[in-house]
Amino acid sequence: MVMGSQAQDTNLDIPAAQKLADKGDAKAQYELAIRYQKGEGIAQDHAKAVAMMRQAAEQGYAPAEGQLGYYYGTGLGVTQDPMEALKWYRKSAEQGNAVAQFGMGYIYSTGRGVPKDMDQAVHWWRKAAEQNLAEAQYALGQYYSHQPATNAASRTNAIVWLHKAAGQGYALAENDLGVAYEYGLGVPRDWTEADKWYRQAAEKGLALAQGNLGRAYFDGRGVTHDFVQAYAWFVLADEKGDANGKRFVLEYKANHLLDTKQMAEAEQLVADFRKRHAGAPKP
Repeated sequence: MVMGSQAQDTNLDIPAAQKLADKGDAKAQYELAIRYQKGEGIAQDHAKAVAMMRQAAEQGYAPAEGQLGYYYGTGLGVTQDPMEALKWYRKSAEQGNAVAQFGMGYIYSTGRGVPKDMDQAVHWWRKAAEQNLAEAQYALGQYYSHQPATNAASRTNAIVWLHKAAGQGYALAENDLGVAYEYGLGVPRDWTEADKWYRQAAEKGLALAQGNLGRAYFDGRGVTHDFVQAYAWFVLADEKGDANGKRFVLEYKANHLLDTKQMAEAEQLVADFRKRHAGAPKP
């Protein structure tokens, strides 16, 4: 994971960047540190990544400060230290780095190294969300979704932020919108709309959404009842450890819900999905 909001140079000339880094260029140090972290064009070396990232961070380069916070937060190349993570996240966040602001919110929401403080978490998430960071928009959507059901304003806020994250193709937000429309949580109940969002997340490989879309086909809710389509989605969800998918796959097998021809059709749908998404990153 790359925490800084600075766009990564995908065509980095590593020898040239090394010369600039040796002269103290913070951006070059940051870019090289990322290459050492990921092992791209250079041998992976987390210790070197941390050392070079620290050089850039100590010059006040916000993306490097945020990434150094991430290293300390996860223990990547250093001893895990939530307080040190918070220190570097804060330096970056106060310069307006959206991903570091999200990191600040995460630390306050979990109470790792600081007293848990949801007001502070929401404060930092909102700053990042207003810069259009989908992860922060989703975090706010989740936060407001879990407020008491009687709090209508929170329900409205949840839908607003989930829509913003889903509009950027953030799969978890798409699935949560599907849940909201399926059960009428903050929006009018609409199974067709629910299935639309489930499908978008399912096509990205999100197991939760694949299981939910499978249920829609199984029940004929919002879509045409289709045991074959349902089974294909349940198989894909089950492969990723989704309990919903596993339960239905077992039910199909125990009750012989598909004949030989239908099972072959479902297996072809699964194979087609895998082919479409071969090499795709996980959602």
